[in-house]
Amino acid sequence: MSEIMTAGGELPLAAYHRRQGASFAPAGSGVPGGDVAAPLHYGSVADEYAALRRGCGLLDCSWVGRLELTGADRLRFLNAYLTCDVKSVGAGQGAYGFATSPQGRILADAVLLAQQDRLWMELPAGAEAAVAQHLGKFIIADRVEIRPLEEMLPLTLIGPRAASALREALDDEAAGELPAELWQHRRARIHGLEVTLQRRGRRGEEAWAVWVSTADAEALIGKLAELPGVRLAGSAAAEMVRVEAGIPRFGLDFGPQNFPQETGEETAVSYAKGCYLGQEVVARIHYRGGVQKALRGLVFSGTDGPPAAGTPLLYEGREAGGSGSAVESPALGMPAGLAILHRRAAEPGTRLDLASGGTAEVRELPLVRP
Repeated sequence: MSEIMTAGGELPLAAYHRRQGASFAPAGSGVPGGDVAAPLHYGSVADEYAALRRGCGLLDCSWVGRLELTGADRLRFLNAYLTCDVKSVGAGQGAYGFATSPQGRILADAVLLAQQDRLWMELPAGAEAAVAQHLGKFIIADRVEIRPLEEMLPLTLIGPRAASALREALDDEAAGELPAELWQHRRARIHGLEVTLQRRGRRGEEAWAVWVSTADAEALIGKLAELPGVRLAGSAAAEMVRVEAGIPRFGLDFGPQNFPQETGEETAVSYAKGCYLGQEVVARIHYRGGVQKALRGLVFSGTDGPPAAGTPLLYEGREAGGSGSAVESPALGMPAGLAILHRRAAEPGTRLDLASGGTAEVRELPLVRP
């Protein structure tokens, strides 16, 4: 069981969401322990999607995995096990990268927040225990401690009005000064509550994470939900936006079978930082011609809705990959999804057959532009 959940396996804000009429579904990403029940929607997925695309949607993202690293060697230590340049991340900054195996394959992806005296890691749901165990094996004389980050959780504002909604909510004198760069963050106060604001990527629209103490989370989400133009949204609408934007997710679109370059997330890998676990393989792929697989978008026809993740995709009778995330795309008016395909089948316009019936057309990403 994930250590970030309350007793009984519920999210800290589960009771609040039930009072708002939420329907729940597993929000995990396919890793063991990741199927945490989280809000799917609050009644109208169409209205929540519209808020994310044209206004501001408010999501409880406390189902994600979270770790905290403390100790004087935390930056140097973690730099040896992630693909991004951790040592250059100063207080108030952040980064996105992959933890890789000695063979260069992805163990998890991670968002970092560097505080003055600690590092926060946001991980795929259910992956925190495995990542902590993986990193812990390499602690010898290093001055670093790894523990679950239980006392803080992220709420997320997504949409073109997210920044203006935050500015209206902030108490402090620097209310208009939101972090400008991706992954940057700063302390702030909202309705008297201490929070950390982080500019987020990988959401498909402009997005901000509001990190708040678990004890204050219910008071804060209630205040944020009352802001003009803000609407509570669940994972159903958020997944539609993510897939349309072509953003892959660990456990659904990529995993331990993949190399970082196969995800299309090239900015998550530093080729100048020096050694880290798996670096030799990842660098060799980069400098010697790349990988044989690539992330692509798909639109489906002749299927009974979006296909299940892992459905074999066939090109000229041979398997070329498996379907990943798939949704009913409001913008496209048809089922759409993501897949990592062998390059022989990855050319936009290629037609693929689904082993379960129906066809898929390969498309460039993003499937829908903001």
